[in-house]
Amino acid sequence: MWCERRTRRPLWPRPRPTLIPARGHVPRPPGWITSSDMVTPGPLARHPRDLDLLLAALTTPSPDENNPWSVTLPTAQREIGQLRVAVWADDASCSVDRNTADALATVERTLTSAGASVRHTTGPVGFADSLRLFEQLLYATTTAATDDDAGAAELAAARDLHTDDASPRAAFLRHRTQTHRVWLRANEERLRLRQTWHRFFADARHDVLITPAAPTAAIPAGSRSLMVDGVERSFFDQTGWANLTSHVGLPSLVMPAARSADGLPIGVQLVGPAYSERSLLVMAEHLAPLLGGTAGGVIGSWSG
Repeated sequence: MWCERRTRRPLWPRPRPTLIPARGHVPRPPGWITSSDMVTPGPLARHPRDLDLLLAALTTPSPDENNPWSVTLPTAQREIGQLRVAVWADDASCSVDRNTADALATVERTLTSAGASVRHTTGPVGFADSLRLFEQLLYATTTAATDDDAGAAELAAARDLHTDDASPRAAFLRHRTQTHRVWLRANEERLRLRQTWHRFFADARHDVLITPAAPTAAIPAGSRSLMVDGVERSFFDQTGWANLTSHVGLPSLVMPAARSADGLPIGVQLVGPAYSERSLLVMAEHLAPLLGGTAGGVIGSWSG
């Protein structure tokens, strides 16, 4: 996610799945008609206004799909001082370092000073359970292009696992070889999780949820682990916060909130209800100057 070569205060939104056609997008091989249910392509730009133009141009069905639908994304209805903001600042399943916690606190103070209503939340879903489901669905979709020999080898390796093996390798093999029935139940769990998120925004009347983008500032390109307040953690924890909404299809946006002592960006993630892409872009554009920076940055596609 964040890496050392991205030091120019990146801004990185992820639109809702299906808004932008994903045909031909990795991880499917060239020539495949289907795409992954975990892929969300998005445009690249340096400013929210450019991203808004690109979003308008790209929000259309693929010509090959021959669908008649069109989507007009709503524009922001509230000024930043009128927003109802929830802050999920930390979680034991993916704890953040001191600098990231300070950055979240700065964002909270900035929004409060601007007149926004800000309150803390422990999150609408269980972090660990949501991440487990994300990994299960992700590993399942990556098997589509596996050749027969590799698939057979994985099935054999999964059968040889001990029932009490809870290692990352065991989880990987079980998810890669799960039956269709197991996947259907996981997909049902995903839809129920999506309903929980919907109630969080609709019933509790939250306009946006702010979380860390990652446990730390940007890490060096090529790193395979990260340090959180002196404790070495798995590299995959770097994407834990972003993975909260990947599989449930909510729009989100990562923007810089501060810099580390080494000058590397520390990001926060803005998450909104379905079809709130433009509201998140407007919020980022208004919030960035209040944090002492600019809204320019990079938007990238995200594939889980």
